[in-house]
Amino acid sequence: MGYPQAGRLAGSLSVQHRGHDTLNTPVSIILSQPSPDFERLKALLADYPALTENADTHCWDMLASARLQTFDADTVLFYEGMECKHLMLIVEGCVRVFRDSHEGREVTLYRVEPGQLCIHNLNNLVDGVHSQITAKTESAMRGLVISRHAFHQALDQSPSFRNYVLRTLTERLSLMTNLVSGFAFDRLDLRVAVWLIEQFDRTCGHPIKATHCDIAHELGTTREMISRILKDFEHKRCIQLARGKIHLVCKHSLHLASKGKGKSIV
Repeated sequence: MGYPQAGRLAGSLSVQHRGHDTLNTPVSIILSQPSPDFERLKALLADYPALTENADTHCWDMLASARLQTFDADTVLFYEGMECKHLMLIVEGCVRVFRDSHEGREVTLYRVEPGQLCIHNLNNLVDGVHSQITAKTESAMRGLVISRHAFHQALDQSPSFRNYVLRTLTERLSLMTNLVSGFAFDRLDLRVAVWLIEQFDRTCGHPIKATHCDIAHELGTTREMISRILKDFEHKRCIQLARGKIHLVCKHSLHLASKGKGKSIV
């Protein structure tokens, strides 16, 4: 494994919250291995073993140039038409990536968490095209921000980083293919049932905190359609609806609904 050349990025950690603006102030870090600050960088990248375990010197030089930045919940990191000038490596928190329609509807494409990369961020950096999505933090978030120049330099000079980017694009392409297939071929009630099952799995069966509008934004439909489907699931004793919450009544019935068992209402 290669290590970054000795060097220092001077500056103090400070945070700005200015809507669409990118935060630009670096955190002081001494990255000459095996300094405590280099160990801190490796600790921040603990969720990126595929990136760091086989990283060569050029890759570590890119990582050494990163700036640690903090964002509040509901901060817009990228928006449609924006030129992406940085690569973001999330070390804490979660980012929701979605598209807007002219009618005000939203659809969630995917989420990015520690250890993952946003393929639209990569695509914008590689091709130079402007962002076609909106990316917003769902919670307080920390991330390592890498400049476009450092990204392209590593892409040109680092085989390990180039392979990592290609693997990431391939894996995320499969996810996007499944998403498009769901839109094209699956009934909406099946997609709602699958979404509910995933959320109940995450909460270990505890109530889901979500409004009908939240689910509509997740799945790219209208609140009225979601309300109709949830009422039908409640009638089938799959779930119980409450204000801002959904309770699981029978997981087996919900699984049947996700397989298309029973009459469709859409």
